[in-house]
Amino acid sequence: MKSIYFFLAALLLTVTSCNNRFYAPALYQNDVSYLPKPSTFDSSKSATYISIGGGFNQTVNSSNSVSFGELNISEGHNFGTANLSYGMFGSLGAIDNSNHDNEKSDPNSFASKNFGALGGRAAFNFNKAMDNVNFRFFGVEAAYSREFGDFAAYRRQVALLPNYNAITRTEMLTLGATSEILWHSPNNKNTQHALRGFIGKTFGDFSQVRSNLSEYTPNIPLYLTVSYYAKFDQFWGAAELTKNDVSIPGFRIKMGYRF
Repeated sequence: MKSIYFFLAALLLTVTSCNNRFYAPALYQNDVSYLPKPSTFDSSKSATYISIGGGFNQTVNSSNSVSFGELNISEGHNFGTANLSYGMFGSLGAIDNSNHDNEKSDPNSFASKNFGALGGRAAFNFNKAMDNVNFRFFGVEAAYSREFGDFAAYRRQVALLPNYNAITRTEMLTLGATSEILWHSPNNKNTQHALRGFIGKTFGDFSQVRSNLSEYTPNIPLYLTVSYYAKFDQFWGAAELTKNDVSIPGFRIKMGYRF
């Protein structure tokens, strides 16, 4: 008899948890991105960078995913013992619900919602040059973004509904620590590669008490981003993986030109 009670309790918990839905901002844990900057062995110590790219990330609701395209423009400076970069970005994308066919009895279920975001990023770090390598350390990066579009409106719409946990904020500020190692090919200073790590947190009250559920939406925790950067003459690109509290790492790639 005890085993039957245990089975029924586990089944009830599973059904209840499956009915609870969590929604966070579209760029949740995916707002920080690599900012290129000149090295000590570049002839020009200041440069303008433009790029286009895109990315994919699973959301806190495991049946939802976000895909987006992005346009970036930034300035980078090398001061010998330090680097500084800052810029703006714009994103357009969609949140897709892979479980929509099983949720059609719920009038609030959706197949896809679009979103857009505008924001800025900045990064600073100290720099140490050794032979063909630049060590960039004790760095700090920040990103600010503001979201708009259907998905932001949808979160406001369902925020007070039973079994829905929605963060209605549309502004995010993320700050974290970063380090990077950059090197050039032995025979060509204009062929460069870099690996960079970032660990940070999005600030603000991203917990929301649900009186009808007596639950909290998850706090946005620390998350890790690892980036690979390559530069060939004036052309450059970056690929990034982001690991956070969802099961599938986020992925982002961009390609651009340096002026």
